[in-house]
Amino acid sequence: MRHSSFPRSSILVYGQDTIHSLVQSTVIAQVEALLENNQIEDAADLANNFASGQALDSDEVETLEYIHQTIAFTLFSQTRFVDAAPHFLAGALDPRILVSYFPELSRPLFTDGEEADMYDGIAKRMPIEASVDDLIRNYSPHLPPSTREAPAAKEIHKILREDAVVMIKSVLQGFKGQGHYRPHRQQEVTDTALAILFARSGDTTSLISHLESTNSASLSAVEPVLLEAGEIGALCALLRVRGDEGRLMEIGKGLVEGRYSDSSVSDPLGNMFALLESKQGKDRAMLQKWGVWLTGQDSERGLMLLMSTKRSAKEKGREEDLSVLSELQRLHPSAARKFLEWLVIVRGRDDAELHAQLVQACVDELLECLQDESTLKLWRAKFASYTSQSSQKQALSPPSTQFQRPQSSFLTYFVSTTPDSPSKRARLKALFALQALSGYNAEMVKSQIVVSGFDKVLGLEVALLDGKMGMHRMALRALALTLRDPISAETYARTGGIVVPSKAVEACGMGEWGALFAAKGGPGILEREKSSEGKGELVRMLLEVYMEDGEPQQTTRLLSSQAASLDAVDVIPLVPPDWPLSSLSPFLTHSFRRTLHAKHESQIIKAICAAQNSKVFEDSYLVFREQGAIIEEADDGEDGDGEPESFNEKDGLAEKFALHLQDQQRSEVADVRPRVSNGEEIDVR
Repeated sequence: MRHSSFPRSSILVYGQDTIHSLVQSTVIAQVEALLENNQIEDAADLANNFASGQALDSDEVETLEYIHQTIAFTLFSQTRFVDAAPHFLAGALDPRILVSYFPELSRPLFTDGEEADMYDGIAKRMPIEASVDDLIRNYSPHLPPSTREAPAAKEIHKILREDAVVMIKSVLQGFKGQGHYRPHRQQEVTDTALAILFARSGDTTSLISHLESTNSASLSAVEPVLLEAGEIGALCALLRVRGDEGRLMEIGKGLVEGRYSDSSVSDPLGNMFALLESKQGKDRAMLQKWGVWLTGQDSERGLMLLMSTKRSAKEKGREEDLSVLSELQRLHPSAARKFLEWLVIVRGRDDAELHAQLVQACVDELLECLQDESTLKLWRAKFASYTSQSSQKQALSPPSTQFQRPQSSFLTYFVSTTPDSPSKRARLKALFALQALSGYNAEMVKSQIVVSGFDKVLGLEVALLDGKMGMHRMALRALALTLRDPISAETYARTGGIVVPSKAVEACGMGEWGALFAAKGGPGILEREKSSEGKGELVRMLLEVYMEDGEPQQTTRLLSSQAASLDAVDVIPLVPPDWPLSSLSPFLTHSFRRTLHAKHESQIIKAICAAQNSKVFEDSYLVFREQGAIIEEADDGEDGDGEPESFNEKDGLAEKFALHLQDQQRSEVADVRPRVSNGEEIDVR
């Protein structure tokens, strides 16, 4: 049976109305009597003796806590702070009560009306002063001119204040070790007050260790103190523990921009990149928000982060891409251009608006490069050198080589002879974008080039834009006569309006653009290529351009190389009368040979069809003969001899059916009309 913790007595004195007991004084009464006589050490010894030698029940535990709190506040009132610390800890005092004497700790922690529980009788032992500073000041001796201003009093105040801080720190650290036995609010106050104390004392190592461990510190109360103390690294550690990535990124931004400073954080920008890379595929909103800002700090790494972000191919993904692009265009135009190029070329966004933006960005960059005088002079020299070489080769070419193909196109010549540079790549990108993309205003782009005064040095680009606008004769004249580029002119005519074929893109070493060309099945394909005329229309147009300008060598070469796309009936009227017949001999030979080949081919087709018809007729004759008679109803009248008209059920049946099949096969054969190059049909019957 559990005995009461109250003192036991064996002597009772009965009165008329009362019963008196002669008992020993309680421990509490003894301690209070000793404290009244300022025998604090004796009171502490009594408390220690009470706690030793036996297991305490709950009442005895509360008694012991009360005793230690009484001793602690007595020492605290006498500014014996270091001596009071173990008694506060042993008394299990609510930390809020002790923290309330330190305004720098209580101000950010407590709300109006917050209350804390304590034992009855403790309040009378607590100092009446509102803060530890007032307690020290009242306890200090009076020194002239005043307690606040006397040097000795200031020194005493400093020493005692340091002791008070040591006390509160040791008590709170002891309370922290008992955290799992305390309510959450008490643990929150303990952790928060400790963090503030470490920050104000500059003990960074202890502060970070405290914040990285499991703790309940109030972030809203600790953060301003850490920022004021310059403990940014510790604040970042706390934010990482709490998982507050958004605020962590904000602090990192402040470090990069110089609003905060902390030598312990060596690479805030790298930390921000590492955090965002860890969020890949998990938080696209965060990546989108911070990726744009990081791109402004480190364009290469920022764009890599944005481009590696997984996005949906659906409408939502498109909206996200456009939103990122819009932010980049507002803050970092150069990075926005690269991101736009990635969206169209690598990501494959088939969007007319994006295509138009990319074309405009490439053209703007190209014209910006031409503002450099050295670049302009170099490109003018390339233009002059290529055109002069082409003219000299035509003038000096001997008869035996006058049909030889030119060595290279202007694009190939430009790529092979121009040193690699940003301006060179800008021009190639502009060419590829103009050729491969659609949805942009070709007339406006051409006008922009002409107004800038660079239309001559950008002759290839202008010819391409003319072709986009459907002005094919003008484009062919620019390629063949102004630029002196027969290869590009012939490519344009042969492919239906393409100036830059995909093979040329691959030869330029820009494989990513080649993928765009391949994805679209070849750029700039005109509807005319699908028509019956096909490529012949533009080839004839190029032939007319050469003949109008009196270019016999190029005309002869074109006739030889593109004979399959030309008709002698259309070519002969265009040939000037003073041209020698030998210049047309190769073309006419090929044309006649091709016509004869077409005739022989159609004769073979006719013979094959006739053989097939005969085989079908032979196979079907016997089958239908075995099918039986065709029943027809006889007339009511008789024939002229008075005899009824007779019918042979099989007479003429096979003959009729054979004639029917012959007519049907003849109509099918008649539909096969081979064509020669001039479009006329050959009668193969």
